[in-house]
Amino acid sequence: MTKKQISLHLTILIVAFAYSFLCIPKKFETEGGSCYQGITTAIIRFFLIVCFFLNLLSIYLIYYKSKIETAKVLCILSLIIWTIGTFIHSYENIRIGIIYFTPFIIMNSLMLFLFKKQKSSVKTR
Repeated sequence: MTKKQISLHLTILIVAFAYSFLCIPKKFETEGGSCYQGITTAIIRFFLIVCFFLNLLSIYLIYYKSKIETAKVLCILSLIIWTIGTFIHSYENIRIGIIYFTPFIIMNSLMLFLFKKQKSSVKTR
């Protein structure tokens, strides 16, 4: 993987993370009534941070250690976690779920595609 590809991966990851971290819909902040307001937001942010670090670790593994399979597994795990969160939090309002959760899912899918492409280029060398 070239430095240009790594910087592209990191840029996409950071932009998707920043959007998902900073632009949480008000629905999630007020969910649960007066006693539990903000808990949904805290849970979403916790899993967002977990997924972010899984993706960051996968970029590190593929770039510095050339462990493509391990990086791919971590990226798939991140995608599964975030997709489950999407289904859990989108059942009441699908529009909010699509607008909020989709950028991180697209970023994960793009990373998986690029990892697959990287694996095929390693085999042809």
